[in-house]
Amino acid sequence: MSAPNINHETDRKLNEIFNSIKLENVKTQETLKKISNTNNLITQVRRNQSLALLLQNVQNLNQTHKEFKEIKINNIPIKLNSNVVIYTKKNGHCIAKTIKIIGIVKFQHYTPIIQVQWYQKKKDLKQIIGQYFDCISERELFLSDQYDYIQPDIIVGEASVLELEQFEQKNQSTGFIFFCRSFYKNHQILPPIQKWEKHCKCRQPKNPDKKHLICDICQQWYHQDCMALNYNIQGIYVCPSCKKQK
Repeated sequence: MSAPNINHETDRKLNEIFNSIKLENVKTQETLKKISNTNNLITQVRRNQSLALLLQNVQNLNQTHKEFKEIKINNIPIKLNSNVVIYTKKNGHCIAKTIKIIGIVKFQHYTPIIQVQWYQKKKDLKQIIGQYFDCISERELFLSDQYDYIQPDIIVGEASVLELEQFEQKNQSTGFIFFCRSFYKNHQILPPIQKWEKHCKCRQPKNPDKKHLICDICQQWYHQDCMALNYNIQGIYVCPSCKKQK
């Protein structure tokens, strides 16, 4: 997945990054002196067509960049290895993990570029998921091996990516709260869905989007659509297997 206007940047777009957002170091608020090779840096920028190539050239120059652990952009705190919400007109809201926060020096200010690792949603992996598509939640993410360099002004907020069990406990269907139980690497899901833990009499993986029941005796998880609703007066559910054992 690549957000628009990231790869194949025009010369105009590359020049704009030096006039956009100033990097704010949350902890130190450093003031830098004008560096002697700033003009050389700008020349390097104009020769490039992508942020990735820009960064590669910048790293070959002395005193022109610095890596940060935390910044604040438009009052949004951005930390290393945090999950963020990225918005573009083409792709809408996407979720990514911050891998590097890099400030490129121009005069006395840093201009930030952020390296992100993308999460994929089930709609992005429909062909790979195949017959298990209905077993995947709309709030399920797959951490991928796809990376990009982005301008931080397209980050619109923070996201929470939990383990499946934590997500079920929160029981929230609004906001940028997701869960991840697998990865998307080398064009395949790891571990494969076939090896995920299976539940219910249909022997399919959990999908918290679907209504489900938990047997009050064995604590096993069942799809409500797969089971007869046999509640007693106290609202206790007992699955067919536990009933047979009585």
